[in-house]
Amino acid sequence: MKIIAYNVRDDEIPFIKAWGEHNEVEVDYSIDTLNSETLKQAQGYDGISCLQTIPYDEELFAEMKKMGITMLSLRNVGLDNVDLVAAKKYGIVVTNVPDYSPASIAEFAVTLALAVNRKVGYMYYQLHELGEFHFSADFMGKLISNQTVGVVGTGRIGKEAIRMFTGLGAKVIAYSKSHLTDSELNFTYVDNLEDVMDQADIIDLHIPGVPENEHLFDEAAFKRMKSSAILINTARGSIVDTTALIAALERGEIAGAGIDTLEDESADLQNSRSTAQVTDHNVLALSKMPNVIVTPHSAFHTDEAVMNMVNISFNNLMQKLIGSEVNNLAK
Repeated sequence: MKIIAYNVRDDEIPFIKAWGEHNEVEVDYSIDTLNSETLKQAQGYDGISCLQTIPYDEELFAEMKKMGITMLSLRNVGLDNVDLVAAKKYGIVVTNVPDYSPASIAEFAVTLALAVNRKVGYMYYQLHELGEFHFSADFMGKLISNQTVGVVGTGRIGKEAIRMFTGLGAKVIAYSKSHLTDSELNFTYVDNLEDVMDQADIIDLHIPGVPENEHLFDEAAFKRMKSSAILINTARGSIVDTTALIAALERGEIAGAGIDTLEDESADLQNSRSTAQVTDHNVLALSKMPNVIVTPHSAFHTDEAVMNMVNISFNNLMQKLIGSEVNNLAK
């Protein structure tokens, strides 16, 4: 049995080696992203593990079939960049890791909310851009405990975010198509997304990047939100119209944002070895705003999350290769 992992970061390597040694399975890895060209590196392997935000397209799955590789095991949750129809067409089993560490992402969302809310970006700007270092009236923030947080999506991550925000004393409302049952958490569901926009001081997104959620937060949404509101997105970039977000921030229609995911993320974004200079005009525009914190899709990144992503992805592969029932099949 031989497994190859693509787009491997340095921080994943110890966990990959440990899994291979523990399970007595030959595991190799590549720093390249996976596409129909780099797939050639997988010749002679039985299964592939991968983590990337760029597409897994029909051409890739067609080539996998030709090579006799029948499984792609993702090391992440999101399936929005996977052509599952094509995978099924070519007989490729796809799995993901639906629950590697919801608390890691939720904690980062809360971190962004606290940092933007307490004007950390303004302090950073004063020191690093102006070369000054002193108290300023611009630094006045608000207590989270005096605010209403609107959590959009109450799955595993959203549930953890609710737990953390209520722990800080915030009033929490939530909107989700599916509701938590028998929850001990102290929050209230609202009937629609507009209620969140109308009421929330902080809006925290935890929904998938499926087509129906594309640009849920657009020009009209930003005009509807409170002018004092903050938007936090650690979910998927496609949920937010980035051009409209920048315009709303420039016009003062909302007060700030914490953005960990952006539309049209490049392969280079997930390349931990990259030294390329930033050229994306949206990233540059957001980075220059003191009321915005923009980060490179890193909310998940804790030691616990990385270990679980590797182990669960490889366990999924091994189940398929030894003929056992496969967990975490993509749907």
